[in-house]
Amino acid sequence: YLSCLFEDDDDEGGEKDGQMGRYLEVELDAANKKTYCCDNGSADNDEMSKHRCHYLLAKLFYELFTQEEFRDDNYPIVGDDCDEPVHKKAKKASLSEREGGVVVSNNYGSDLFSISARMQQLSVPASICRMVQNLLESVSESGAVDAYKTLGEVGKDLHLLLLDPDRFLLDLEEGESPDSMQLRYRKEKLYGRDKEETLITDTFCRVTRGKSEAFFIGGFSGSGKSMLVDTLRVRVKNVGGYVIKHKFDAISQDRPLSGVISAVNQLCLKIKDRLTSQRLAALSKKLKDDFGADIVLLARMLPNVCALSPEFSSLAGEVEDGNTSDKMNARSVSFTLLRFVRLVSSPKRPIMLFLDDLQWADDTALDVVHTFLSDTMGSCVFFVGTYRDNEVQIGHAIFDLLQKLETSNVPTTKSSLTGLDRGDLNKMVSDALGLYPRICKSLSDIVFQKTKGNPFFVLEFIQSLQSRGLLQYDSCQKRWVWSADTIRAEEITDNVLHLLSTKLNQLSNEIQLLLKVMACFGTCTNESVIGYLSESPEYAGVRNGLEGAISEGFVELNAEGSFKFVHDKVREAAYNLTPDRDKKQLH
Repeated sequence: YLSCLFEDDDDEGGEKDGQMGRYLEVELDAANKKTYCCDNGSADNDEMSKHRCHYLLAKLFYELFTQEEFRDDNYPIVGDDCDEPVHKKAKKASLSEREGGVVVSNNYGSDLFSISARMQQLSVPASICRMVQNLLESVSESGAVDAYKTLGEVGKDLHLLLLDPDRFLLDLEEGESPDSMQLRYRKEKLYGRDKEETLITDTFCRVTRGKSEAFFIGGFSGSGKSMLVDTLRVRVKNVGGYVIKHKFDAISQDRPLSGVISAVNQLCLKIKDRLTSQRLAALSKKLKDDFGADIVLLARMLPNVCALSPEFSSLAGEVEDGNTSDKMNARSVSFTLLRFVRLVSSPKRPIMLFLDDLQWADDTALDVVHTFLSDTMGSCVFFVGTYRDNEVQIGHAIFDLLQKLETSNVPTTKSSLTGLDRGDLNKMVSDALGLYPRICKSLSDIVFQKTKGNPFFVLEFIQSLQSRGLLQYDSCQKRWVWSADTIRAEEITDNVLHLLSTKLNQLSNEIQLLLKVMACFGTCTNESVIGYLSESPEYAGVRNGLEGAISEGFVELNAEGSFKFVHDKVREAAYNLTPDRDKKQLH
């Protein structure tokens, strides 16, 4: 029956008509007369049916992947005594071999799992060997934790093998030692936020019809707020829109409007890169006609305006010579920015303004947001604001903005992110380890108890288990292994800052110096700053420190060409490396 699958195809590589693989549809008939030779009751029959199906499926997998015959006398599934349920005969046969009855031993040894070992000898992927072993464990009722309970579980595992073979089907390429193996996190994947992702997408779709809206996302640090917003970037770009972003921090609170102005200044370069020369010329004319002599004022506020047209290049000298600290009150700044936004935004070119960490923003910056959203003369803005809802108190500027938006009849949506539930966290751990979710459950349950499902904390906690040797890669089994009891018995902190601080203290002095310096500059540090500091004897090591910090995964290069911490908590832990008495001097 299976021989046709093993025959060589005439076409090179065994592929026909561009087909990349083959599949076999199988129907397992558990109502086998040899198995059901007498009526032992429906419960026993159901159990016999399950064991029979698991056995047949294991046999099928074995023959498919090894091209060897799986002899029925190789495993305890059918015996001579029809009055005894199959699983009881299997258990009895595992204790002693009976003449004329079921034979436990096989061609590859008397071990119950030697069939799986034989498959490994034939270079069958460890995931398939594991699946066969777990199927046979369920037949023998050996009490193995990973034994399959239902065929539904097998189906879920097969689905993973098909959807992501690189992660779940194929064996990892091992390094020089098991210690060199790395966990494979899906850092780009957003777990457990399907409802929120749909909500923010639907909100943006309404904005493309021509009416501005606001979307607020609350949640603890590390809950995935920024990742949720990032899922929308591609959609915004696909419809012709622009995404501009600013991240507030405690250090920049003395310059409340700089963040919003900086975000709109970014917009100028995005427009230049996106529009054709004809459209840029038309936009430049609109700007000149609308602003008139005030175009110089706009260029002082948004220097990148000069890049939109060769005609504006002459403004660059006036911008440099002018006093950029001219006293403009917040209302004037807000109105000037609004005039610009009106001209460059439309339902076909919506602007998504993303302001992160609003807990550090004040009413001056948020008043500009209100001005944008409440405008009724043509601007098309989708505002997204994220904040740590555990760090804002009643009376914060965020709540004032919400009240003003309600008064102005601006559609507003609010969402709050909590920790991942056990199921979603289990998927996250499963992806990182490349193991079936059912096998990872004992580990993910412990991680859930320690982290309360906070995604960022989950990643840090698993890394701490690996660094302490509590999570190791087993080259023989070709999988990650752990002892749930040992991990529970260990005193492992449930504070993510403490975990990060421990990691940072183990880094080289050059990396620590770089992290301390960057933490004082806020969310981002420009390359020019690193270059300038590296020329001084005191900070000569920051260049090497930067390379090390990137390699260790604490710092990354952002889209604007500056360097930033991968997460707020990393910056906070880095800032805490500096004693309070030295922080003023470092600043």
